Amino acid sequence: MQDAPDPDTQALVDDAIDWLVLLRSGNVSAQSRAALETWLQADTAHRQAFAEAEALWGVAAIAVQQSDNVEVGRQRRSGRRLPTATPGAWAAAAVVLLGVALAWSPVTDWATSDYRTGVGEQRQIALSDGSRVLLNTDTAIALEWSAARRGVVLRHGQAEFQVAKDSARPFVVMAGDTAVTALGTVFAVYADSAGGVDVSVSEHAVKVELADRADQAGVRIDTGQRLSYRTGAAPAVQSASAELNAWTRGKLIFDDRPLAEVVAELNRYSRAKIVIGAADLKQRRLSGVFPLDAEQVLEAIQALLKIRTTRLGPWLVVLHG
Repeated sequence: MQDAPDPDTQALVDDAIDWLVLLRSGNVSAQSRAALETWLQADTAHRQAFAEAEALWGVAAIAVQQSDNVEVGRQRRSGRRLPTATPGAWAAAAVVLLGVALAWSPVTDWATSDYRTGVGEQRQIALSDGSRVLLNTDTAIALEWSAARRGVVLRHGQAEFQVAKDSARPFVVMAGDTAVTALGTVFAVYADSAGGVDVSVSEHAVKVELADRADQAGVRIDTGQRLSYRTGAAPAVQSASAELNAWTRGKLIFDDRPLAEVVAELNRYSRAKIVIGAADLKQRRLSGVFPLDAEQVLEAIQALLKIRTTRLGPWLVVLHG
């Protein structure tokens, strides 16, 4: 079992990220800059945490340079510019993709849920037993309360649970065929659109029971750990990264992530469907700490990776070279 992260260290990292986001916002007062300098001079650990946060941006700059060099080299060797799609092609793609998005909309989940959030929305819920639930973007839950069990069905999306103690009634979150039983206080569950489940623990522990592994008593996940599970695959327990629950602090963190993965995450927060229009862009790498706002991240992607966007109404954004 890996050691849990030191809470003091995690707090410093969070503070450093907050300062970095403020500096990158372009709206920093002289008073805020003075406060940052005071914070940095207070302890060497503060300066180290801030340097690590800044390193993410340094990696991004390297990724941009490398990607641009590859693109320029391709054009020089071929003697021509790479072809780009026409506006007509983007429009045709928009019609197809919009139809797909509407067809897969989880309308049934919304109709049968007790609490829900829209795209880009977060909501804090106080339950009758004293527990609290933080719903992330595009999330729906239903309560199955009884005298014997406090049940929560995660229809889709992501939620963090702060569980009140009640030894007579266990607190169980069901996500598809996965049941997560609280053995402590704070944990998060994410049910993705492909049927996968991610469970991460911030305080104490949970027991995860998997329907297709009924021969097991359950997998225990402790503080600072994460379980990633896809049906038919062996569950993988590992240390939770700073990226995973950054959403609970109002941030998105990407550490050398392929653009395809970044866009998949952004689509959870964007009302417009974001697609990558050229296959060679999908493996461009991005690192950085961003506000929990899809539009601001899109602007950063354009600036850092030198990528253009084409918008077709309020429904579709295409990234292309």
